[in-house]
Amino acid sequence: MEHKVRLTFFGGVHRVGGNIVLLEDLDYDVKIFLDFGINTIDFSKFRKNFPDNNETKVLTDCHVLPREIDLPIKNVYSKYFIFDHNKSQYPQKVRECEGKVDPPTNLDGILISHPHRDHYRGISFINRNIPIYTGVVTKRIIKAYSRSSAQRFENFLYGLKWIRFRTGNVIQIKNMEIYPVHVDHSIPVAYGFIICTSAGIIVYTGDFRMHGPLQLMTADLIKKVKEVCKTKGQIESDFTYREGEVVALICEGTHIHKGSIESERIVKRHLRKLFNIMPFDYVIVQYGRIDWDRFRIYVDIAKKYNWKYIIFDKDAYFYNRLNKKAIYDSMKDPNIEATDNIIILSQEKRKFQWKKEVDQMLGNIGKSERIIHLEDLKHLDGRFFLYVTSIQYYDIIKNYLPKDLRGVFISSNVDPYAEEYRMDKRFISTDLLDIGVPSYRIHASGHAKPHDIIRFVHEIDPLKLIPIHTEHPEFFRKLFREERIEVVLPIRSVPIEISP
Repeated sequence: MEHKVRLTFFGGVHRVGGNIVLLEDLDYDVKIFLDFGINTIDFSKFRKNFPDNNETKVLTDCHVLPREIDLPIKNVYSKYFIFDHNKSQYPQKVRECEGKVDPPTNLDGILISHPHRDHYRGISFINRNIPIYTGVVTKRIIKAYSRSSAQRFENFLYGLKWIRFRTGNVIQIKNMEIYPVHVDHSIPVAYGFIICTSAGIIVYTGDFRMHGPLQLMTADLIKKVKEVCKTKGQIESDFTYREGEVVALICEGTHIHKGSIESERIVKRHLRKLFNIMPFDYVIVQYGRIDWDRFRIYVDIAKKYNWKYIIFDKDAYFYNRLNKKAIYDSMKDPNIEATDNIIILSQEKRKFQWKKEVDQMLGNIGKSERIIHLEDLKHLDGRFFLYVTSIQYYDIIKNYLPKDLRGVFISSNVDPYAEEYRMDKRFISTDLLDIGVPSYRIHASGHAKPHDIIRFVHEIDPLKLIPIHTEHPEFFRKLFREERIEVVLPIRSVPIEISP
């Protein structure tokens, strides 16, 4: 039987994060990537071993990104738009790129499921003729990250060709139809994709969960898959109608091997329980900047108990960008401008454009007093949260903590599976022990648990089940060993043939 469709996994194989999946449809003459991320640990090792290198070839030689020799694609990486901060400043590089055109390519597009860097970070290096398909807010988050991050080659997005979508849109690439549908994750801008190929329907989950405040979004994906199956069937020889079927489900499995019963409501309940007997004067809290659910919960707690919520100026810029033109009500609150108990910690002396925007934001509404500086931390009377995203931010504030107050550290990262997150937590916890600050862990995962993955797979009912974004892909085989579903374990760079 002729194989019409191939799936080749270049990232997310036996790993959490770094998803890169090449989908080739020979009948439709379509080649697309599903996500183009970089594994966080791999990139940290690259930076450690090659601190001043800014060449795409070194990234590919280290297998951080796919090598062009392994790809059936011409000119996947950019020729002119790779930024080397050792050779030029950002504005100078932009001027150099004006009027430049990358060579032709036969890649039809890259679909980004959501704006976590392990799913999109590789797009900085992409040929500028390749369309980047993202959700409306996903693009906004990616660009806000870029503008407020160090001017390095992994953050250079100039010249990219963006095509935005929303749930309800249909992406048409030649004869291929793709339905993006929102899913519940730690941010309310994550999507799964229903891809109508010449061999049948392929579903790509991206990252998802079914226990968050937007769990009905994941239910919408399931509902849409069933709807598409009904409309993409065919007339049999006896004139009966046979519905379409999901020939392959590419399913994330971060927590396929272990579960817990948790939710954002439980996180809030635990925080309230702590605050009802609160013996501490201040709280240092750590979680990922992009985790909007966690940000909202902590600000709500701060408002309820009349505490200040102190964030860095970079965080304020990032969150304010998301407040503007928010398409989800959940991203309008907390509102950086309107929430008076959100205090902005200014620590960057250089006047970057993003920093000027933060100063102007509060100055224009007469609330410049909400901006404080590092020295001010020493003189606070307590009743404040101090939010840090990483060791780097903790190192900035640790010598300015009030010595006469009793503090506590709460680690609240959504999924501390990456080694760098575990190292951050260990380092901060250990360092704070020396000054008598204990540590707590309060969190809810951004990824589906085993019972929800099983339920999701049964609802989709695929012929082939292909695990991704997991360190335990073989566990899928054990869970579904008694069922008709064929579990296919991907091998990096080895195509998986999909037949109708």
